[in-house]
Amino acid sequence: MNTSKNLSLWKLTNEHQKLLSELYDYETGEVNEIVQAKLDLLEPDINKKCIAVSGYIRKIESEQRELESLLIEVESRMKAYEKEREKYRNYLQSNMEKQGINKIECPYFTVRIKKNPYFTDIINEELIPHEFMREREIVRVEVKPDKNAIKEEVLRTGEQVPGAYVSQKNKLEITTSKI
Repeated sequence: MNTSKNLSLWKLTNEHQKLLSELYDYETGEVNEIVQAKLDLLEPDINKKCIAVSGYIRKIESEQRELESLLIEVESRMKAYEKEREKYRNYLQSNMEKQGINKIECPYFTVRIKKNPYFTDIINEELIPHEFMREREIVRVEVKPDKNAIKEEVLRTGEQVPGAYVSQKNKLEITTSKI
């Protein structure tokens, strides 16, 4: 058996499972001492690999948190730039309108005050005459399985609901040791 550090966790786990299946002689009930010795040698390597994979997971989680923090910072800066840009656009437009200036040209760009298309703001919908109202029928009925009700029924009765399967999965948790 090769307990080399180069074996992957997957290969080590498969080897461990294979050895476990060879550990007992089911006819005599005896433990195979050679297989037991191989298992004893294999377990520290499996533990080391699990620790290494856990460390890698923690590194990825740390980098993910760092990126999320940077993303929040970038979004905050984007909002600040948007606010600053709008402030200066309003400042420029207001002063051009006060001076009656509709167009300024320079070698790099042209600044122009233009009229936008008309738009309508609804201030109080209840005051609008019926002739200016339009009807639109929106009918949407959606029937979907109630996962919570299915889960509760299975937990209550112990029997699976046809067309669904309720199960409980394990999750991997890596916690920081208290130092």
